[in-house]
Amino acid sequence: MAYDMSQFATNRFIKMHPNTVLTHGSTEPVLSILDVRGFALYDLFLIGFNDNCGTLVLPTESRAENAATALEPAYETRVYLFGSRDGEDVWATDYTRRALDGTTLSAFITNLTLKDGCQVIQDGRWVR
Repeated sequence: MAYDMSQFATNRFIKMHPNTVLTHGSTEPVLSILDVRGFALYDLFLIGFNDNCGTLVLPTESRAENAATALEPAYETRVYLFGSRDGEDVWATDYTRRALDGTTLSAFITNLTLKDGCQVIQDGRWVR
């Protein structure tokens, strides 16, 4: 028997949608992509700060593989065993948006220079 995904709905920051679809963060664009690509939207937990990267937690390996297939080639994906809860395996699909040339974009700001020329982030660290 697959893990009951509603067990992840443990705080006010997790939004519950129909069919036991749980989201944390601003992830609705990814749900739209999955829906348009034919992935059945039920029993999943989608975690992400934005639509560029995140993780789909799913109750079975086959659903995780199907989610990865639905997100390719726009996203680089990785399917793996997320862990075990209550004696049931839980699978995950990590996704990271790709650029048009196929390279994977960084989900983090590593360098930031303001319009006036002042550099405020360098190599991922704030500059004083």
